[in-house]
Amino acid sequence: AAMMSSGVRFYSAQEFFRIAELDFKTVPRFPVFHIPHDGWEFPKELMQSVCVPLDLFMKYHEEMRDTDISRVIPNAYYGGDMSHTFTISRLLCDVERFIGPEEIMERYGMGFCYEKAYDGTVIKQVDKALKEKTRSYYWKHHEGMDNICRRHPRILLFDLHSYSDQIIPADFLREDRPTPDLCIGTDNRFTPSELTEIVRKRFLEAGFTICLNDPYSGCYIPNTVLSGKSKTDLVAIMLEFHKRTYCDQKGHLVQEKAKGIEDVIHQIIVDCVTLG
Repeated sequence: AAMMSSGVRFYSAQEFFRIAELDFKTVPRFPVFHIPHDGWEFPKELMQSVCVPLDLFMKYHEEMRDTDISRVIPNAYYGGDMSHTFTISRLLCDVERFIGPEEIMERYGMGFCYEKAYDGTVIKQVDKALKEKTRSYYWKHHEGMDNICRRHPRILLFDLHSYSDQIIPADFLREDRPTPDLCIGTDNRFTPSELTEIVRKRFLEAGFTICLNDPYSGCYIPNTVLSGKSKTDLVAIMLEFHKRTYCDQKGHLVQEKAKGIEDVIHQIIVDCVTLG
């Protein structure tokens, strides 16, 4: 337990072991991992919109999901408030897209309610009714993240993703260099340069090639923080791993590779103990 101004605070076993891993140093920010694109659920009311054979739909799902990306989260940080996963396939609802006209992926038919797969194939019949149903799942996920922010006054948010060359829109590719092992995504307001440098340094030491905001850019920021409604002091960074860094050529997770990334992330969290 730890004394607070309002009395005694009792730590969960998970929190205790997390702090113990850091040699009981003061942890100024609560680590949270956001996993939006590795959902495994397919609600019937949303699946009714699918207009391609089921096996083709599932093929796109496997190709476009962030395959087992949660497996790179250190064990002490998985579960509870420390990880927030969207459990529904991103092909049915993508919670990291904006709903309004500012969402650039709408031009590819891949807004919050996908109409097309990465190669332009129409996979769903999207109408107003479907979008309304999809929004309910969308907002429920964001409310969950907002609630985490309400419970923790200071947060270190890792927005976890993976990608492959196959699914990148052609507009995002650059002919002058190959895609990086790790794309670090930042937000001008919520990603301090110190955090970016810590992440960059640790993954360079691990032998990763790195690009900043390329081929993807930005970072997920919870709505309540983005809107200014929450007083949560949050810093955030996106980690977008190329699937070759932790999967085999068939796209299956390689435990040893995932463990290597997990160890680097753990060290980053230790490095961030003194992050303002």
